[in-house]
Amino acid sequence: MRASGLIRGVLCGALGLAGCGEPNPGGATGETATGTSTSTSTGTSTTPGATTDAPTTTTPTSGSGTGGETTSTTSTSEAATSEALTSTTSTSTSSAATSSTSSDSTTTGDGDTDTTGGGSFDDVLTLQHVQVKGTHNSYHREPLIAFDASHEYSHAPLDVQLDAQGVRAFELDVHKGLSAFEVYHISVIDSVTTCSTLSECLGVIGGWSLAHPQHVPIVVWIEIKDSTGGLPIGAGDLDAIDDVIREALPPEQLFTPDDLRGAHADVRAALEAEGWPTLAQVRGQVLVVLLNVEDGHAQEYTDGFTSLDGRAMFARATPNQFTAGWAAIAKLGIGEAEALAQAHAARMLIATNVCGAGDDDGECTERMAAAKAAGIHMLKDDFPAAVDGMTYWLDFPDGNPARCNPVTAPPECTSVAVEDL
Repeated sequence: MRASGLIRGVLCGALGLAGCGEPNPGGATGETATGTSTSTSTGTSTTPGATTDAPTTTTPTSGSGTGGETTSTTSTSEAATSEALTSTTSTSTSSAATSSTSSDSTTTGDGDTDTTGGGSFDDVLTLQHVQVKGTHNSYHREPLIAFDASHEYSHAPLDVQLDAQGVRAFELDVHKGLSAFEVYHISVIDSVTTCSTLSECLGVIGGWSLAHPQHVPIVVWIEIKDSTGGLPIGAGDLDAIDDVIREALPPEQLFTPDDLRGAHADVRAALEAEGWPTLAQVRGQVLVVLLNVEDGHAQEYTDGFTSLDGRAMFARATPNQFTAGWAAIAKLGIGEAEALAQAHAARMLIATNVCGAGDDDGECTERMAAAKAAGIHMLKDDFPAAVDGMTYWLDFPDGNPARCNPVTAPPECTSVAVEDL
């Protein structure tokens, strides 16, 4: 059910909420405003009211069917083709990477070593060679009254997204409550969620990961959203968020900037010298990334944009920060061909928003195709599985559920080699 513009304006003004209902999809721009919602995890909700008006999402086996993906409403539909991008197919391994929890290898009939993961390719393929499905506002459930079309969607719990929909990248909006860091979109008007706290959400992801140790790394994006509800979040709170992450994900499960840096001077030096670790080294692990950019939160977390030493999270870098010693992960618009090429050349992992609730199905399908062709590593969407009444959903028909990155992966890469649970 959609609220009228008058009701929405009055309530948003009375609550003093920033950007209440304004589309804010998050290509290259910061996503600290509102407008998109997410759902994740265990099925509990912070407010009553996930309604039957929400689109019904089915959970087919990943890779089946046809369709598209979800992006922010500001995403451009201009295709950044793979020809415009610099391909980096280095197969070097990172000695700094934490060893994975790979299962014992077996020998196939032709004598080649194989595993339940990527087999002999596990020492060739790296994290940079992979392309995965992700969700935007991964915890989100449609509220009883939707104040904006961008709120009209519901995600399955996080473990269902992982298991049935093939999702390997998430986004959680974090607010400071009285006793915990809470996860929801906007206070009061769009606060229904499948997991109510950061600890709970990460616990669901971590539990699934432990039960499926051969998965490709899962990336969890965290956006500090104190502008849309909760108490102000300061530097000390960022330290406390690190503590919550480490409590939910033990060292053998959490891949941190220090793990990537290893013996090198910084993360950037490690990437330039060795690239990302091989899949053999990082299977079963989780990376966490601070989504905020160029605001007080990002500056405080990176010690003035200088370092991530000792931190639990990576931090999102903007194009003018790609040469910084801590820069390893970016989020860009699909049409930013020059920035995408620079990020690929710098061996960075890249994310984008594809399609959001309220977007046109045809445009979403075009953006999905463009994002795949551009070699973006994480495609985040409001619709990771088929939805009644829509022709579009973020589909990886050649994924298992992840797929080989068309820009960065070597030609011998196969989706089975990337992941085969």
